[in-house]
Amino acid sequence: MNTKNITENNRNAWNQALEYHQKARNNSLQIGFANPEFTTLNRDCDEVLIDKIKNIDISNKIISQMPCNNGRELLSLMRFGAKEAVGFDISDIAINEAKQLAKISGLNAQFERINILEISNRYDNYFDFIYISEGSLQWFPDLNEYFSVVSRLLKKGGEILIFEIHPIAYVFEGDNPEDQDKIISYFDKSPFNYKSGLDYVGGVQYESKECHWFMHKMSDIISAILKNGIELQEFNEYNLEMANNETIKHLDKFPLSYILVGKKNRIK
Repeated sequence: MNTKNITENNRNAWNQALEYHQKARNNSLQIGFANPEFTTLNRDCDEVLIDKIKNIDISNKIISQMPCNNGRELLSLMRFGAKEAVGFDISDIAINEAKQLAKISGLNAQFERINILEISNRYDNYFDFIYISEGSLQWFPDLNEYFSVVSRLLKKGGEILIFEIHPIAYVFEGDNPEDQDKIISYFDKSPFNYKSGLDYVGGVQYESKECHWFMHKMSDIISAILKNGIELQEFNEYNLEMANNETIKHLDKFPLSYILVGKKNRIK
């Protein structure tokens, strides 16, 4: 299966999932973003993220998130003083909601429905800061392709911050994470899917449209970043569970999340 087919399948699966997400949230984001102090960065694990954002200082900066889902995190990041934001995502329903939330918030944010790998050259060397959040990297078969786009969009000296689920956490995505035979190989490059759905908000299980995610070792992630002209500035691992996955929350002897900060060191 080629990358375009994978992307289109994932687009359909996420459009399906967003309907479940919106039902579970019951307009809480629309109500929230009418308040100029509202943020979705209020989970326990977000404390470490907020500390890093304050150290980077994105005030008066042009920022992005790719993929951005329904824009809630990117709009929340704008509360730290960013002057402009652009979010990109493959899901039609997610981007439509993001545009609605941006209008409600009154923030200077735009959102585009697009395959991340096909973002226009008009954004080359455009962003001061790009945020990559949990559950993002697993949807890209080739991380070199993905970080090539990230680097292309960053200004020289621009920074990325990745706050992601640790690859080790993905080995426990099987039906029973305590059953050694059900643990996913850290080295398996085969595409995986979520047959019971992608509703991490309401936790509803349903028959998902076909979708494909990929295991990426930590070394794969770091190598793809370095290969594309982004210097590693900081890397920290945490035992913080990010995705509201009750089956692995007790596995806190393992790294479950990480933060990586990088800076673009050359024009791409």
